Amino acid sequence: MPTAPSIPNRRAIPAAACGLIIAAVMASGSMARGGEETLRVVDAWVPATDKVGTDIPLLLTVRNEADAADTLLRARCPVANFSERHTVDRGEGAPAMRMVPSIPIAGGGTTVLKPDGYHVMLLQTRQPLSAGERFTCSIAFQHAGTIETEVNVREHP
Repeated sequence: MPTAPSIPNRRAIPAAACGLIIAAVMASGSMARGGEETLRVVDAWVPATDKVGTDIPLLLTVRNEADAADTLLRARCPVANFSERHTVDRGEGAPAMRMVPSIPIAGGGTTVLKPDGYHVMLLQTRQPLSAGERFTCSIAFQHAGTIETEVNVREHP
């Protein structure tokens, strides 16, 4: 019966395996950051509010310089407990907001999230927000990965 080959330093194998795992994780992270070069989030803002626990829209512009379309999957912001992706339905009667699973981002163009179309709604704000304040949100896309973006608080026009 054949015997297993002798391994001179068995402790080196788990350490080497950990190194490979760390290298793989770092490589996948840089791939997501590489997507930011073709997909950029700009002009992100929310309206000011003096109330806690209110719902406010996160409005922004996504510039996709890649030919391929992408999808906005989620947004995480420290000023709100939750977020949802919404669109405004203009069926019969008055326009109504409805939740959607994701927001399509066209390839080779600009997608503007606005109150009367696709937008992200920040739910249950944790604090009052005054015009001039800033905070950072993580916006997750299907292909480009997660993009950290600065959000400005403005007076509602």
